[in-house]
Amino acid sequence: MKSCHFFLFLAVASLGVVARAEDKPAPKAAAKPAAAKAKATAAKANEADVNEPRVKAMQEAINTSRQFANPSPEAAAWFGKLRAQRAASKDAEEQAALDTAILFDPAVAATSLLGKEPLKNYPAPEVSSTLGKLAATERALDLGQKPTALSVAELTELANGQDADFAARSLRLLRRVDASAAAPLLWKRLAVASQRSELKQIEDEIMRLPVAQVGQGFPTFTEIEKGPLAAKAAWVRVIAVRPTLKADKAVILGLLKGPANELTEAAWDAVPAVFNTADKARLEEASKGLSERLAPRAKAALALLK
Repeated sequence: MKSCHFFLFLAVASLGVVARAEDKPAPKAAAKPAAAKAKATAAKANEADVNEPRVKAMQEAINTSRQFANPSPEAAAWFGKLRAQRAASKDAEEQAALDTAILFDPAVAATSLLGKEPLKNYPAPEVSSTLGKLAATERALDLGQKPTALSVAELTELANGQDADFAARSLRLLRRVDASAAAPLLWKRLAVASQRSELKQIEDEIMRLPVAQVGQGFPTFTEIEKGPLAAKAAWVRVIAVRPTLKADKAVILGLLKGPANELTEAAWDAVPAVFNTADKARLEEASKGLSERLAPRAKAALALLK
């Protein structure tokens, strides 16, 4: 009976061992690709480490050579070592680095060819076309030279011509060559111009005129009254920044109550240049009932009266 129990116990124990063996996970396969990749990376790192001291040594030689600004015994000893090492070296890369370091020897004159050849003269080409002469005139002015391609009379003739592009460019150059001759033409052109882009260019050129010349040919408001709104606004804007231009107070006062546009804005901006504190009562009366667009300008203009 006991033997029967003993065999039964052995059978149960064997089943338990089998079960534990089945539950145990199988060992993982070795990651061969990862190991190979790591090995290759390590090989590259080792290769870089081998070259790094060599590169640093060459760079240090160049950096040390830069420190010798003047001839000295220390410099002579240092560059003597470099030349001896250069003569003994068989490596092309090391030779190039040593050649660069030796160039900093202060006891040796520079061997560059720069400055040894005579200067070559490149004369400006002869121009015959109007466009070429305008370009030559502008180039001479930009270089601070006296323009010779076109005279004042020729620029004046081109400024009065029918070609709008030539006229605008000629006026700009004439203003730079002779402001006294350009001022009357600019004011005349402002009175007859119709395109807003052209008016803006003319206004800019008038603003660049010197104070002494800006009043030459200055038109009255009657002369430009029939012109476009932009021309009249430009006329008033110039007055606002050029107090030497004497404008009729009645004309400016009449423009202050107009509809809110660039002309009335310019008129209020010109108030401090045209009026003074004695006119404050009339100006305050004109500022009543203005739109939100004009009210801030009127307030600022009244505050600037002297």
